[in-house]
Amino acid sequence: MTILSILHLSQSSSPPSACRPQLRFWLVPLLFILSLGASQEVLGQKRGAPGSIEAATTLYKEIRKRDPKVTEVEGWERAAAPLRQFVSTTKSTRDAATGYFLLGRLYETMFRERSYQPGLAQAVYNYEKVARSYEGNELADDALLALGDLRRDGSGDLPGARAAYFEIVDRYPRGDRYKEASSRLGEGRSAQPGNTEPSDSATEELPPAKGSTLLIDLPDPGEGRQILNKPSAVKRPLIVIDAGHGGEDLGAKGVDGILEKEIVLGIAEIFEELLRDRLRARTILTRTNDLFIPLPERTKIANDNNADLFISIHANASELKTASGVETYYLDNTNDRSSLKLAERENLSLNFGGGEQSDLGFMLGDLIQNAKLEDSIGLAHKIQGSLIETLGRYYQGVKNLGVKKAPFYVLVGAHMPCILVEVSFIDHPLEGKRLAERRYQRLIAQALYQGVRDYFVPRTGELKTTR
Repeated sequence: MTILSILHLSQSSSPPSACRPQLRFWLVPLLFILSLGASQEVLGQKRGAPGSIEAATTLYKEIRKRDPKVTEVEGWERAAAPLRQFVSTTKSTRDAATGYFLLGRLYETMFRERSYQPGLAQAVYNYEKVARSYEGNELADDALLALGDLRRDGSGDLPGARAAYFEIVDRYPRGDRYKEASSRLGEGRSAQPGNTEPSDSATEELPPAKGSTLLIDLPDPGEGRQILNKPSAVKRPLIVIDAGHGGEDLGAKGVDGILEKEIVLGIAEIFEELLRDRLRARTILTRTNDLFIPLPERTKIANDNNADLFISIHANASELKTASGVETYYLDNTNDRSSLKLAERENLSLNFGGGEQSDLGFMLGDLIQNAKLEDSIGLAHKIQGSLIETLGRYYQGVKNLGVKKAPFYVLVGAHMPCILVEVSFIDHPLEGKRLAERRYQRLIAQALYQGVRDYFVPRTGELKTTR
Protein backbone atom coordinates (compact mmCIF):
# COMPACT_ATOMS: atom_id res chain seq x y z
CA MET A 1 0.00 0.00 0.00
CA THR A 2 1.39 3.36 -0.93
CA ILE A 3 1.44 6.56 1.09
CA LEU A 4 -1.14 8.11 -1.23
CA SER A 5 -3.54 5.21 -0.83
CA ILE A 6 -3.25 5.38 2.92
CA LEU A 7 -3.90 9.11 2.84
CA HIS A 8 -6.91 8.50 0.61
CA LEU A 9 -8.22 5.89 2.98
CA SER A 10 -7.90 8.18 5.94
CA GLN A 11 -9.81 10.93 4.15
CA SER A 12 -12.57 8.93 2.48
CA SER A 13 -13.36 6.46 5.25
CA SER A 14 -15.82 7.50 7.92
CA PRO A 15 -15.06 5.41 10.99
CA PRO A 16 -17.05 5.94 14.14
CA SER A 17 -15.91 8.93 16.17
CA ALA A 18 -14.67 6.59 18.87
CA CYS A 19 -12.22 4.96 16.45
CA ARG A 20 -10.72 8.15 15.04
CA PRO A 21 -8.19 8.74 17.88
CA GLN A 22 -6.90 5.16 17.42
CA LEU A 23 -6.58 5.71 13.66
CA ARG A 24 -4.55 8.88 14.22
CA PHE A 25 -2.40 7.00 16.76
CA TRP A 26 -1.09 4.38 14.29
CA LEU A 27 -1.43 6.38 11.08
CA VAL A 28 1.17 9.08 11.94
CA PRO A 29 4.06 6.68 12.75
CA LEU A 30 3.15 4.50 9.75
CA LEU A 31 3.25 7.49 7.42
CA PHE A 32 6.66 8.46 8.85
CA ILE A 33 8.07 4.96 8.35
CA LEU A 34 6.75 4.71 4.80
CA SER A 35 8.00 8.16 3.89
CA LEU A 36 11.43 7.27 5.31
CA GLY A 37 11.46 4.12 3.19
CA ALA A 38 10.47 6.07 0.11
CA SER A 39 13.22 8.62 0.70
CA GLN A 40 15.73 5.79 1.11
CA GLU A 41 14.42 4.27 -2.12
CA VAL A 42 14.91 7.57 -3.96
CA LEU A 43 18.36 7.94 -2.42
CA GLY A 44 19.19 4.39 -3.46
CA GLN A 45 18.16 5.13 -7.02
CA LYS A 46 20.31 8.22 -6.95
CA ARG A 47 23.35 6.41 -5.54
CA GLY A 48 22.77 3.25 -7.54
CA ALA A 49 22.30 -0.32 -6.40
CA PRO A 50 25.25 -1.95 -4.63
CA GLY A 51 27.69 -3.30 -7.20
CA SER A 52 26.46 -0.98 -9.97
CA ILE A 53 28.56 1.51 -11.90
CA GLU A 54 26.35 4.26 -10.48
CA ALA A 55 27.23 3.25 -6.93
CA ALA A 56 30.93 3.02 -7.77
CA THR A 57 30.95 6.56 -9.13
CA THR A 58 29.06 8.22 -6.28
CA LEU A 59 32.14 9.41 -4.38
CA TYR A 60 33.82 10.52 -7.61
CA LYS A 61 30.82 12.69 -8.53
CA GLU A 62 30.68 14.15 -5.05
CA ILE A 63 34.40 15.01 -4.84
CA ARG A 64 34.40 16.45 -8.35
CA LYS A 65 31.56 18.78 -7.38
CA ARG A 66 32.91 19.64 -3.95
CA ASP A 67 36.62 19.95 -4.76
CA PRO A 68 37.13 20.73 -8.49
CA LYS A 69 40.62 22.17 -7.84
CA VAL A 70 41.82 18.99 -6.07
CA THR A 71 42.77 20.57 -2.78
CA GLU A 72 42.03 17.25 -1.01
CA VAL A 73 44.26 14.64 -2.65
CA GLU A 74 43.30 12.01 -0.09
CA GLY A 75 39.63 12.60 -0.80
CA TRP A 76 40.18 12.04 -4.51
CA GLU A 77 42.13 8.86 -3.80
CA ARG A 78 39.26 7.62 -1.62
CA ALA A 79 36.87 8.33 -4.49
CA ALA A 80 38.98 6.12 -6.75
CA ALA A 81 38.81 3.12 -4.40
CA PRO A 82 35.23 1.99 -5.19
CA LEU A 83 35.90 2.38 -8.90
CA ARG A 84 38.97 0.17 -8.67
CA GLN A 85 36.98 -2.38 -6.71
CA PHE A 86 34.20 -2.24 -9.29
CA VAL A 87 36.36 -2.83 -12.37
CA SER A 88 38.01 -5.80 -10.67
CA THR A 89 34.71 -7.55 -9.96
CA THR A 90 32.16 -6.55 -12.60
CA LYS A 91 31.25 -9.07 -15.28
CA SER A 92 29.98 -6.41 -17.66
CA THR A 93 32.65 -5.48 -20.19
CA ARG A 94 30.84 -2.28 -21.03
CA ASP A 95 30.68 -1.19 -17.39
CA ALA A 96 34.31 -2.20 -16.88
CA ALA A 97 35.37 -0.01 -19.78
CA THR A 98 33.36 2.86 -18.29
CA GLY A 99 34.95 2.28 -14.89
CA TYR A 100 38.49 2.32 -16.22
CA PHE A 101 37.73 5.40 -18.29
CA LEU A 102 36.36 7.26 -15.26
CA LEU A 103 39.44 6.25 -13.29
CA GLY A 104 41.48 7.77 -16.07
CA ARG A 105 39.42 10.97 -15.90
CA LEU A 106 39.73 11.10 -12.10
CA TYR A 107 43.51 10.79 -12.12
CA GLU A 108 43.88 13.08 -15.12
CA THR A 109 42.03 15.76 -13.16
CA MET A 110 44.38 15.23 -10.22
CA PHE A 111 47.38 15.63 -12.49
CA ARG A 112 46.16 18.66 -14.40
CA GLU A 113 44.73 20.56 -11.43
CA ARG A 114 47.36 19.67 -8.83
CA SER A 115 50.38 18.55 -10.94
CA TYR A 116 50.00 15.28 -9.06
CA GLN A 117 52.58 13.06 -10.79
CA PRO A 118 51.15 9.70 -9.61
CA GLY A 119 47.93 10.89 -11.23
CA LEU A 120 49.64 11.10 -14.61
CA ALA A 121 50.88 7.50 -14.40
CA GLN A 122 47.50 6.23 -13.19
CA ALA A 123 45.60 8.13 -15.86
CA VAL A 124 47.85 6.73 -18.60
CA TYR A 125 47.43 3.20 -17.24
CA ASN A 126 43.64 3.37 -17.11
CA TYR A 127 43.26 4.99 -20.53
CA GLU A 128 45.57 2.35 -21.99
CA LYS A 129 43.45 -0.32 -20.33
CA VAL A 130 40.35 0.93 -22.13
CA ALA A 131 42.16 1.19 -25.47
CA ARG A 132 43.85 -2.21 -25.27
CA SER A 133 41.37 -4.44 -23.41
CA TYR A 134 38.12 -2.98 -24.74
CA GLU A 135 38.85 -2.26 -28.39
CA GLY A 136 35.70 -1.25 -30.23
CA ASN A 137 34.05 0.09 -27.09
CA GLU A 138 32.43 3.49 -27.57
CA LEU A 139 34.95 4.99 -25.15
CA ALA A 140 38.07 3.49 -26.77
CA ASP A 141 38.67 6.46 -29.08
CA ASP A 142 37.97 8.88 -26.22
CA ALA A 143 40.59 7.07 -24.15
CA LEU A 144 43.12 7.24 -26.98
CA LEU A 145 42.55 10.95 -27.47
CA ALA A 146 42.96 11.62 -23.75
CA LEU A 147 46.04 9.40 -23.74
CA GLY A 148 47.58 11.31 -26.61
CA ASP A 149 46.89 14.64 -24.92
CA LEU A 150 48.47 13.43 -21.68
CA ARG A 151 51.60 12.26 -23.48
CA ARG A 152 51.82 15.59 -25.27
CA ASP A 153 51.05 17.84 -22.29
CA GLY A 154 52.27 15.71 -19.39
CA SER A 155 55.42 14.07 -20.71
CA GLY A 156 56.38 16.17 -23.72
CA ASP A 157 56.17 12.89 -25.64
CA LEU A 158 54.98 14.03 -29.05
CA PRO A 159 55.84 10.75 -30.86
CA GLY A 160 53.78 8.86 -28.28
CA ALA A 161 50.94 11.34 -28.63
CA ARG A 162 50.97 10.94 -32.41
CA ALA A 163 50.91 7.15 -32.01
CA ALA A 164 47.66 7.46 -30.06
CA TYR A 165 46.15 9.91 -32.56
CA PHE A 166 47.21 7.70 -35.46
CA GLU A 167 45.44 4.76 -33.85
CA ILE A 168 42.19 6.70 -33.69
CA VAL A 169 42.48 7.57 -37.37
CA ASP A 170 43.36 3.99 -38.30
CA ARG A 171 40.93 2.07 -36.10
CA TYR A 172 38.02 4.44 -35.53
CA PRO A 173 37.52 6.47 -38.73
CA ARG A 174 33.80 6.73 -37.98
CA GLY A 175 34.20 7.59 -34.33
CA ASP A 176 33.36 10.95 -32.80
CA ARG A 177 37.05 11.64 -32.06
CA TYR A 178 38.32 11.16 -35.62
CA LYS A 179 38.29 14.85 -36.54
CA GLU A 180 40.04 15.89 -33.33
CA ALA A 181 42.72 13.23 -33.81
CA SER A 182 43.24 14.26 -37.43
CA SER A 183 43.48 17.89 -36.39
CA ARG A 184 46.14 17.07 -33.81
CA LEU A 185 48.13 15.16 -36.41
CA GLY A 186 48.07 18.14 -38.76
CA GLU A 187 49.61 17.52 -42.16
CA GLY A 188 51.96 14.78 -41.02
CA ARG A 189 49.69 12.01 -42.23
CA SER A 190 48.96 13.35 -45.69
CA ALA A 191 52.08 12.08 -47.46
CA GLN A 192 51.50 8.84 -49.32
CA PRO A 193 54.09 6.21 -50.32
CA GLY A 194 55.90 7.08 -53.52
CA ASN A 195 57.02 4.82 -56.32
CA THR A 196 60.76 4.29 -56.47
CA GLU A 197 61.89 7.86 -55.84
CA PRO A 198 63.10 8.79 -52.36
CA SER A 199 60.43 10.66 -50.46
CA ASP A 200 61.30 13.45 -48.04
CA SER A 201 59.19 14.06 -44.98
CA ALA A 202 57.81 17.58 -44.81
CA THR A 203 57.09 17.08 -41.11
CA GLU A 204 59.53 18.57 -38.62
CA GLU A 205 61.23 16.00 -36.43
CA LEU A 206 59.56 15.65 -33.06
CA PRO A 207 61.39 16.20 -29.77
CA PRO A 208 62.51 13.13 -27.82
CA ALA A 209 60.22 11.57 -25.28
CA LYS A 210 60.93 12.04 -21.59
CA GLY A 211 60.39 8.81 -19.74
CA SER A 212 56.88 8.16 -20.97
CA THR A 213 54.99 4.92 -21.30
CA LEU A 214 53.61 4.64 -24.81
CA LEU A 215 50.44 2.96 -25.95
CA ILE A 216 52.60 1.33 -28.59
CA ASP A 217 55.94 1.74 -26.86
CA LEU A 218 58.85 3.50 -28.43
CA PRO A 219 61.68 3.88 -25.89
CA ASP A 220 63.40 7.23 -25.46
CA PRO A 221 65.99 7.69 -28.22
CA GLY A 222 68.06 10.09 -26.13
CA GLU A 223 69.84 12.95 -27.80
CA GLY A 224 70.44 11.19 -31.11
CA ARG A 225 67.14 12.24 -32.64
CA GLN A 226 68.17 15.89 -32.30
CA ILE A 227 71.36 15.15 -34.23
CA LEU A 228 69.32 13.91 -37.17
CA ASN A 229 67.36 17.15 -37.11
CA LYS A 230 70.37 19.46 -37.28
CA PRO A 231 70.83 21.08 -40.72
CA SER A 232 74.60 20.55 -40.51
CA ALA A 233 74.35 16.89 -39.62
CA VAL A 234 75.11 13.96 -41.89
CA LYS A 235 72.48 13.54 -44.60
CA ARG A 236 69.31 11.81 -43.57
CA PRO A 237 69.53 8.04 -44.10
CA LEU A 238 67.92 6.47 -47.15
CA ILE A 239 66.20 3.17 -46.40
CA VAL A 240 64.84 0.81 -49.04
CA ILE A 241 61.92 -1.28 -47.78
CA ASP A 242 61.13 -4.45 -49.68
CA ALA A 243 57.69 -6.03 -49.27
CA GLY A 244 58.27 -9.64 -50.27
CA HIS A 245 56.57 -11.37 -53.21
CA GLY A 246 53.74 -9.58 -55.07
CA GLY A 247 51.66 -10.07 -58.21
CA GLU A 248 51.49 -13.70 -59.30
CA ASP A 249 53.98 -14.58 -56.57
CA LEU A 250 51.57 -14.97 -53.67
CA GLY A 251 54.10 -16.00 -51.07
CA ALA A 252 52.83 -18.21 -48.25
CA LYS A 253 49.12 -18.75 -47.67
CA GLY A 254 47.88 -18.43 -44.15
CA VAL A 255 44.91 -18.69 -41.83
CA ASP A 256 41.55 -17.96 -43.49
CA GLY A 257 43.26 -17.57 -46.86
CA ILE A 258 45.35 -14.50 -46.05
CA LEU A 259 48.33 -14.03 -48.35
CA GLU A 260 51.89 -13.15 -47.42
CA LYS A 261 52.22 -10.65 -50.27
CA GLU A 262 49.33 -8.57 -48.91
CA ILE A 263 50.28 -8.70 -45.25
CA VAL A 264 53.89 -7.66 -45.75
CA LEU A 265 52.93 -4.79 -48.05
CA GLY A 266 50.65 -3.42 -45.33
CA ILE A 267 53.47 -3.63 -42.78
CA ALA A 268 55.94 -2.04 -45.19
CA GLU A 269 53.68 0.96 -45.79
CA ILE A 270 53.24 1.62 -42.06
CA PHE A 271 56.98 1.13 -41.51
CA GLU A 272 57.79 3.64 -44.24
CA GLU A 273 55.44 6.21 -42.76
CA LEU A 274 57.06 5.89 -39.34
CA LEU A 275 60.55 6.29 -40.76
CA ARG A 276 59.59 9.44 -42.65
CA ASP A 277 57.45 10.95 -39.92
CA ARG A 278 59.63 10.25 -36.89
CA LEU A 279 63.19 9.64 -38.04
CA ARG A 280 62.92 12.04 -40.99
CA ALA A 281 64.51 9.34 -43.11
CA ARG A 282 64.28 9.20 -46.88
CA THR A 283 62.54 6.04 -48.02
CA ILE A 284 61.86 3.89 -51.06
CA LEU A 285 59.38 1.04 -51.30
CA THR A 286 60.40 -1.55 -53.89
CA ARG A 287 56.71 -2.02 -54.61
CA THR A 288 53.68 0.04 -53.63
CA ASN A 289 50.99 -2.23 -55.04
CA ASP A 290 50.32 -5.85 -56.01
CA LEU A 291 53.12 -6.01 -58.53
CA PHE A 292 55.93 -8.55 -58.77
CA ILE A 293 59.46 -7.15 -58.83
CA PRO A 294 62.22 -9.64 -59.81
CA LEU A 295 64.58 -10.34 -56.93
CA PRO A 296 67.72 -8.89 -58.57
CA GLU A 297 65.80 -5.72 -59.38
CA ARG A 298 65.01 -5.11 -55.72
CA THR A 299 68.60 -4.79 -54.58
CA LYS A 300 69.36 -2.87 -57.79
CA ILE A 301 66.87 -0.22 -56.69
CA ALA A 302 68.78 0.08 -53.42
CA ASN A 303 72.18 0.20 -55.12
CA ASP A 304 71.14 2.71 -57.79
CA ASN A 305 69.89 5.08 -55.11
CA ASN A 306 72.91 4.61 -52.81
CA ALA A 307 70.67 3.41 -50.00
CA ASP A 308 71.98 3.12 -46.45
CA LEU A 309 69.89 0.07 -45.58
CA PHE A 310 67.89 -2.62 -47.38
CA ILE A 311 65.19 -4.41 -45.35
CA SER A 312 63.07 -7.18 -46.85
CA ILE A 313 59.87 -8.07 -44.98
CA HIS A 314 58.36 -11.55 -45.12
CA ALA A 315 55.97 -13.84 -43.23
CA ASN A 316 57.09 -17.32 -42.35
CA ALA A 317 55.35 -20.66 -42.94
CA SER A 318 55.75 -24.26 -41.83
CA GLU A 319 54.64 -27.59 -43.25
CA LEU A 320 53.40 -28.66 -39.83
CA LYS A 321 51.40 -25.43 -39.34
CA THR A 322 52.50 -25.39 -35.71
CA ALA A 323 55.76 -23.44 -35.85
CA SER A 324 55.67 -19.92 -34.47
CA GLY A 325 58.01 -17.07 -33.66
CA VAL A 326 60.09 -14.28 -35.13
CA GLU A 327 63.50 -14.50 -36.79
CA THR A 328 65.83 -12.18 -38.68
CA TYR A 329 68.38 -13.17 -41.34
CA TYR A 330 71.50 -11.73 -42.89
CA LEU A 331 73.18 -13.01 -46.04
CA ASP A 332 75.72 -15.79 -45.60
CA ASN A 333 76.16 -19.49 -46.27
CA THR A 334 74.94 -21.92 -43.68
CA ASN A 335 74.61 -25.63 -42.93
CA ASP A 336 71.46 -25.20 -40.90
CA ARG A 337 68.74 -27.27 -42.57
CA SER A 338 65.78 -25.17 -41.46
CA SER A 339 67.45 -21.95 -42.63
CA LEU A 340 68.36 -23.52 -45.95
CA LYS A 341 64.83 -24.77 -46.40
CA LEU A 342 63.37 -21.34 -45.70
CA ALA A 343 65.81 -19.70 -48.11
CA GLU A 344 64.86 -22.26 -50.76
CA ARG A 345 61.19 -21.39 -50.36
CA GLU A 346 61.76 -17.65 -50.48
CA ASN A 347 64.12 -18.06 -53.45
CA LEU A 348 61.29 -19.64 -55.44
CA SER A 349 60.41 -16.05 -56.33
CA LEU A 350 63.18 -16.36 -58.92
CA ASN A 351 60.73 -18.45 -60.95
CA PHE A 352 58.48 -15.42 -61.45
CA GLY A 353 59.13 -12.48 -63.73
CA GLY A 354 62.00 -14.08 -65.59
CA GLY A 355 64.44 -13.55 -62.75
CA GLU A 356 67.60 -15.61 -62.74
CA GLN A 357 70.56 -15.83 -60.39
CA SER A 358 73.71 -17.70 -61.34
CA ASP A 359 76.09 -19.28 -58.85
CA LEU A 360 78.76 -16.83 -60.00
CA GLY A 361 76.42 -13.92 -59.39
CA PHE A 362 75.68 -15.22 -55.93
CA MET A 363 79.36 -15.58 -55.10
CA LEU A 364 80.16 -12.07 -56.32
CA GLY A 365 77.23 -10.68 -54.38
CA ASP A 366 78.36 -12.59 -51.32
CA LEU A 367 81.84 -11.06 -51.62
CA ILE A 368 80.35 -7.56 -51.83
CA GLN A 369 78.15 -8.22 -48.82
CA ASN A 370 81.08 -9.54 -46.76
CA ALA A 371 82.34 -5.97 -46.52
CA LYS A 372 79.05 -5.04 -44.82
CA LEU A 373 78.60 -8.27 -42.89
CA GLU A 374 79.32 -6.81 -39.47
CA ASP A 375 76.85 -3.97 -40.03
CA SER A 376 74.22 -6.39 -41.35
CA ILE A 377 74.59 -8.57 -38.27
CA GLY A 378 74.33 -5.53 -36.01
CA LEU A 379 71.20 -4.34 -37.78
CA ALA A 380 69.69 -7.83 -37.58
CA HIS A 381 70.18 -7.94 -33.82
CA LYS A 382 68.65 -4.48 -33.35
CA ILE A 383 65.59 -5.46 -35.39
CA GLN A 384 65.18 -8.89 -33.79
CA GLY A 385 65.50 -7.52 -30.27
CA SER A 386 63.00 -4.78 -30.95
CA LEU A 387 60.45 -7.20 -32.43
CA ILE A 388 60.64 -9.56 -29.46
CA GLU A 389 60.46 -6.74 -26.93
CA THR A 390 57.54 -4.97 -28.59
CA LEU A 391 55.40 -7.98 -29.48
CA GLY A 392 56.18 -9.65 -26.17
CA ARG A 393 54.83 -6.63 -24.32
CA TYR A 394 51.36 -7.14 -25.77
CA TYR A 395 51.20 -10.87 -26.56
CA GLN A 396 52.16 -13.93 -24.54
CA GLY A 397 54.35 -16.71 -25.86
CA VAL A 398 56.16 -14.79 -28.60
CA LYS A 399 59.10 -17.03 -29.53
CA ASN A 400 62.50 -15.57 -30.19
CA LEU A 401 63.93 -17.71 -33.01
CA GLY A 402 67.00 -15.51 -33.11
CA VAL A 403 69.30 -13.95 -35.68
CA LYS A 404 70.41 -16.39 -38.38
CA LYS A 405 72.23 -16.53 -41.68
CA ALA A 406 71.02 -17.99 -44.97
CA PRO A 407 71.56 -17.56 -48.74
CA PHE A 408 68.57 -15.39 -49.63
CA TYR A 409 68.87 -14.24 -53.25
CA VAL A 410 66.93 -11.05 -52.54
CA LEU A 411 69.89 -9.87 -50.44
CA VAL A 412 72.55 -10.80 -52.98
CA GLY A 413 74.49 -7.92 -54.47
CA ALA A 414 73.35 -5.27 -52.00
CA HIS A 415 76.08 -2.70 -51.40
CA MET A 416 74.72 -1.74 -48.01
CA PRO A 417 73.77 -3.53 -44.76
CA CYS A 418 70.76 -5.70 -45.57
CA ILE A 419 68.52 -8.12 -43.73
CA LEU A 420 65.42 -10.24 -44.26
CA VAL A 421 62.82 -10.36 -41.50
CA GLU A 422 60.31 -13.17 -40.98
CA VAL A 423 57.83 -11.30 -38.81
CA SER A 424 55.60 -14.23 -37.74
CA PHE A 425 54.21 -17.53 -39.07
CA ILE A 426 51.27 -16.79 -41.33
CA ASP A 427 49.96 -20.37 -41.20
CA HIS A 428 50.09 -20.70 -37.41
CA PRO A 429 46.52 -20.72 -36.01
CA LEU A 430 47.21 -17.84 -33.62
CA GLU A 431 49.95 -15.83 -35.33
CA GLY A 432 48.15 -16.04 -38.65
CA LYS A 433 45.06 -14.37 -37.18
CA ARG A 434 47.22 -11.73 -35.56
CA LEU A 435 48.95 -10.93 -38.84
CA ALA A 436 45.58 -10.14 -40.40
CA GLU A 437 44.92 -7.50 -37.72
CA ARG A 438 45.86 -3.89 -38.36
CA ARG A 439 47.01 -3.48 -34.79
CA TYR A 440 49.50 -6.36 -35.03
CA GLN A 441 50.85 -5.03 -38.32
CA ARG A 442 51.36 -1.63 -36.75
CA LEU A 443 53.17 -3.15 -33.77
CA ILE A 444 55.52 -4.97 -36.13
CA ALA A 445 56.13 -1.75 -38.05
CA GLN A 446 56.76 0.10 -34.79
CA ALA A 447 59.31 -2.54 -33.79
CA LEU A 448 61.06 -2.37 -37.16
CA TYR A 449 61.24 1.40 -36.85
CA GLN A 450 62.63 1.15 -33.32
CA GLY A 451 65.33 -1.25 -34.48
CA VAL A 452 66.37 1.02 -37.33
CA ARG A 453 66.43 4.05 -35.08
CA ASP A 454 68.58 2.28 -32.53
CA TYR A 455 70.92 1.19 -35.32
CA PHE A 456 71.42 4.72 -36.64
CA VAL A 457 71.28 6.50 -33.30
CA PRO A 458 72.92 4.42 -30.58
CA ARG A 459 72.47 5.40 -26.95
CA THR A 460 75.75 7.34 -27.15
CA GLY A 461 73.86 9.96 -29.15
CA GLU A 462 76.31 9.82 -32.04
CA LEU A 463 74.86 9.34 -35.49
CA LYS A 464 76.08 6.10 -37.03
CA THR A 465 76.76 6.09 -40.76
CA THR A 466 77.06 3.09 -43.03
CA ARG A 467 79.47 4.58 -45.52
